[in-house]
Amino acid sequence: MRALWRQADFKALIAALGVSQMGAKVAREALPLTAVLVLGAGPLAMSGLTIAATLPTLLMALHAGAFLDRIRRRPGMIIADLLRFLFLLSVPIAYLLDALSITQLVVVAFFVSAATLAFDIADQAYLPGLVGRPQILKANAVKETTDATTEIVGPPLGGLLVQTIGGPLTILIDSVSYLVSAICLGRIRAVEPVPTARRQPNLTREIKDGLRVLWHDSILRPLLYARFIRAFFGGLLGPFYVLYAIENLGLTPFQLGLVVAVGGVASLIGAMAVPRLVKRLPPGPGLIAAYTVKVAGYLCVPLAGHALGLAPWAGMALLMAHQLLADGSTGFFMVVERTLRQHRVPAELLARAGATTRLVNDASLPFAALLGGLLAEQIGVHAVMWIAVAGYAFAPIVAFCSDVRHLRHIEDLDIAAARVT
Repeated sequence: MRALWRQADFKALIAALGVSQMGAKVAREALPLTAVLVLGAGPLAMSGLTIAATLPTLLMALHAGAFLDRIRRRPGMIIADLLRFLFLLSVPIAYLLDALSITQLVVVAFFVSAATLAFDIADQAYLPGLVGRPQILKANAVKETTDATTEIVGPPLGGLLVQTIGGPLTILIDSVSYLVSAICLGRIRAVEPVPTARRQPNLTREIKDGLRVLWHDSILRPLLYARFIRAFFGGLLGPFYVLYAIENLGLTPFQLGLVVAVGGVASLIGAMAVPRLVKRLPPGPGLIAAYTVKVAGYLCVPLAGHALGLAPWAGMALLMAHQLLADGSTGFFMVVERTLRQHRVPAELLARAGATTRLVNDASLPFAALLGGLLAEQIGVHAVMWIAVAGYAFAPIVAFCSDVRHLRHIEDLDIAAARVT
């Protein structure tokens, strides 16, 4: 781990990620809270906001992956940061001009999500070349630890800022963070190799190569299935989390920030423990166990509504338990899943493999959010949450019924996938 921190370029990358993640965490709830508290949005409007934020993956992910495998990844990340800065900056400006609307929030959510999609795909493909393959697991753990650290500080600070200066001005902090991130990325001095030029670029064939390299891998394929299940049923629950916490459980924005901060602490511990855990806990069974723990965490969310009648603090306590279990397990399996992919996929296909993974993760979210919104109007938010938990429980089952459970040694992470032909 110390060898990584001696690399100035890696420190610049982590600084860029850290400052942008801090801004995003400060303002993550600001967009939906602005919709709820400033514009009076209801369940369908909140679903629309979620749909807008997830549509770019459905529409652009595979094409973005193919394009980012043709160019240097770092300039793409810088451009994505600058675009996020500009789009988010429009929200406080519109608010100060008394022109803010749900429509603008939806448009901003769409384009910021599109830029974030490009940034994340490029980032995951850029990392192995920057740090070297032997350091990938530790580098991913550092990145996840950075993310978890911002999760601890950002949401409570964001909730406090929303209560004091309002959601739109809190979003201004997020916009500036992306500008600072772009500056940090510009300080990286390592020369990124120019991707090998293809004699006859063929977008369809390049996209198929990205799909094929994951589909033919007996470990990565079932992990995609499990990811889809987690994303879809998490998408049923996700759009209403803020609404549920504020209106059903009676939390203030600051209390909600504290709840999320508990998840940040758990994620930090989980991410920091990954390098040691994978030496003691077989990666395959470890992934299955982590999925199971996350199911238990999700179970706490609908239970919070039932427990509220027992004591005023019971709902908040169960939401904290959800954050503790769900985010703690996520810190583990996100690092291991990403490291598996970066080791098993050839470097020239990493952006496309990452794009395919992102598509599987996010493509179902607009439909899940829409279905969740329609169901919530008919049977209530609480009932939808129980459906989400029941579906989520299939993720560890799918992983267990595959070769994932046979992944016993950390050395298995170094098995490179065969080159796609």
